[in-house]
Amino acid sequence: MLKFLVRSLVTSLLLAIPTIASAQTAQQQQAPPAPSSMRRQALEAEVGRLRAIIQGGAVAPQRPVGCTSAESRQFDFWLGEWDVSPGQSPVVIAESTITLHDQGCVILENWRPFRNAHGHSINIYDATEGKWRQTWADASGTRTEYAGSVDADGVMRLDNLSPSPSGAPRARQRMNFQRVDANAVRQWGETFDAEQQAWTTTWSFTYRRRGAQ
Repeated sequence: MLKFLVRSLVTSLLLAIPTIASAQTAQQQQAPPAPSSMRRQALEAEVGRLRAIIQGGAVAPQRPVGCTSAESRQFDFWLGEWDVSPGQSPVVIAESTITLHDQGCVILENWRPFRNAHGHSINIYDATEGKWRQTWADASGTRTEYAGSVDADGVMRLDNLSPSPSGAPRARQRMNFQRVDANAVRQWGETFDAEQQAWTTTWSFTYRRRGAQ
């Protein structure tokens, strides 16, 4: 009985398919094709709309020129693939990749120590302030803000702007970068000694360009 009902249902569907197809064909034949003049008018209207948007400034007709000032290039000596050692030691403790992005406006740091937390920084010259700014974040969840500029000796000095974790006043700290030559950069940290009224070096790294002789 079940087989009979299934066979009857399938037969009914097969008989209905030609009727449905004929109806669809008739509807398609009754619909007149769109005149070519109508399609051309629609295209011209769309072109006019896009032209008005561009002229009105809603769409930039070209990419921004990027960062080309001399100040924006002050940190380019740091760009490259580096092996990093403590002080003047030949022992490599980390790798660091420094790359330029966004039409020369952004410098990204990818810091990869063999121990401890990996981290990244984003560096940009803020022309409105006349300062370089760095935001550092690492795998420990730490974020630190720096700001500064290049001094008369060509040293990039960035002051630590972040408060201490406890909220207590923090001793003045800064991070420094100096080009040694085309294949080496020195980076070191300093803390200001209020009693001695002098800066004291707290750590030091040497960056050596990977593959350089």
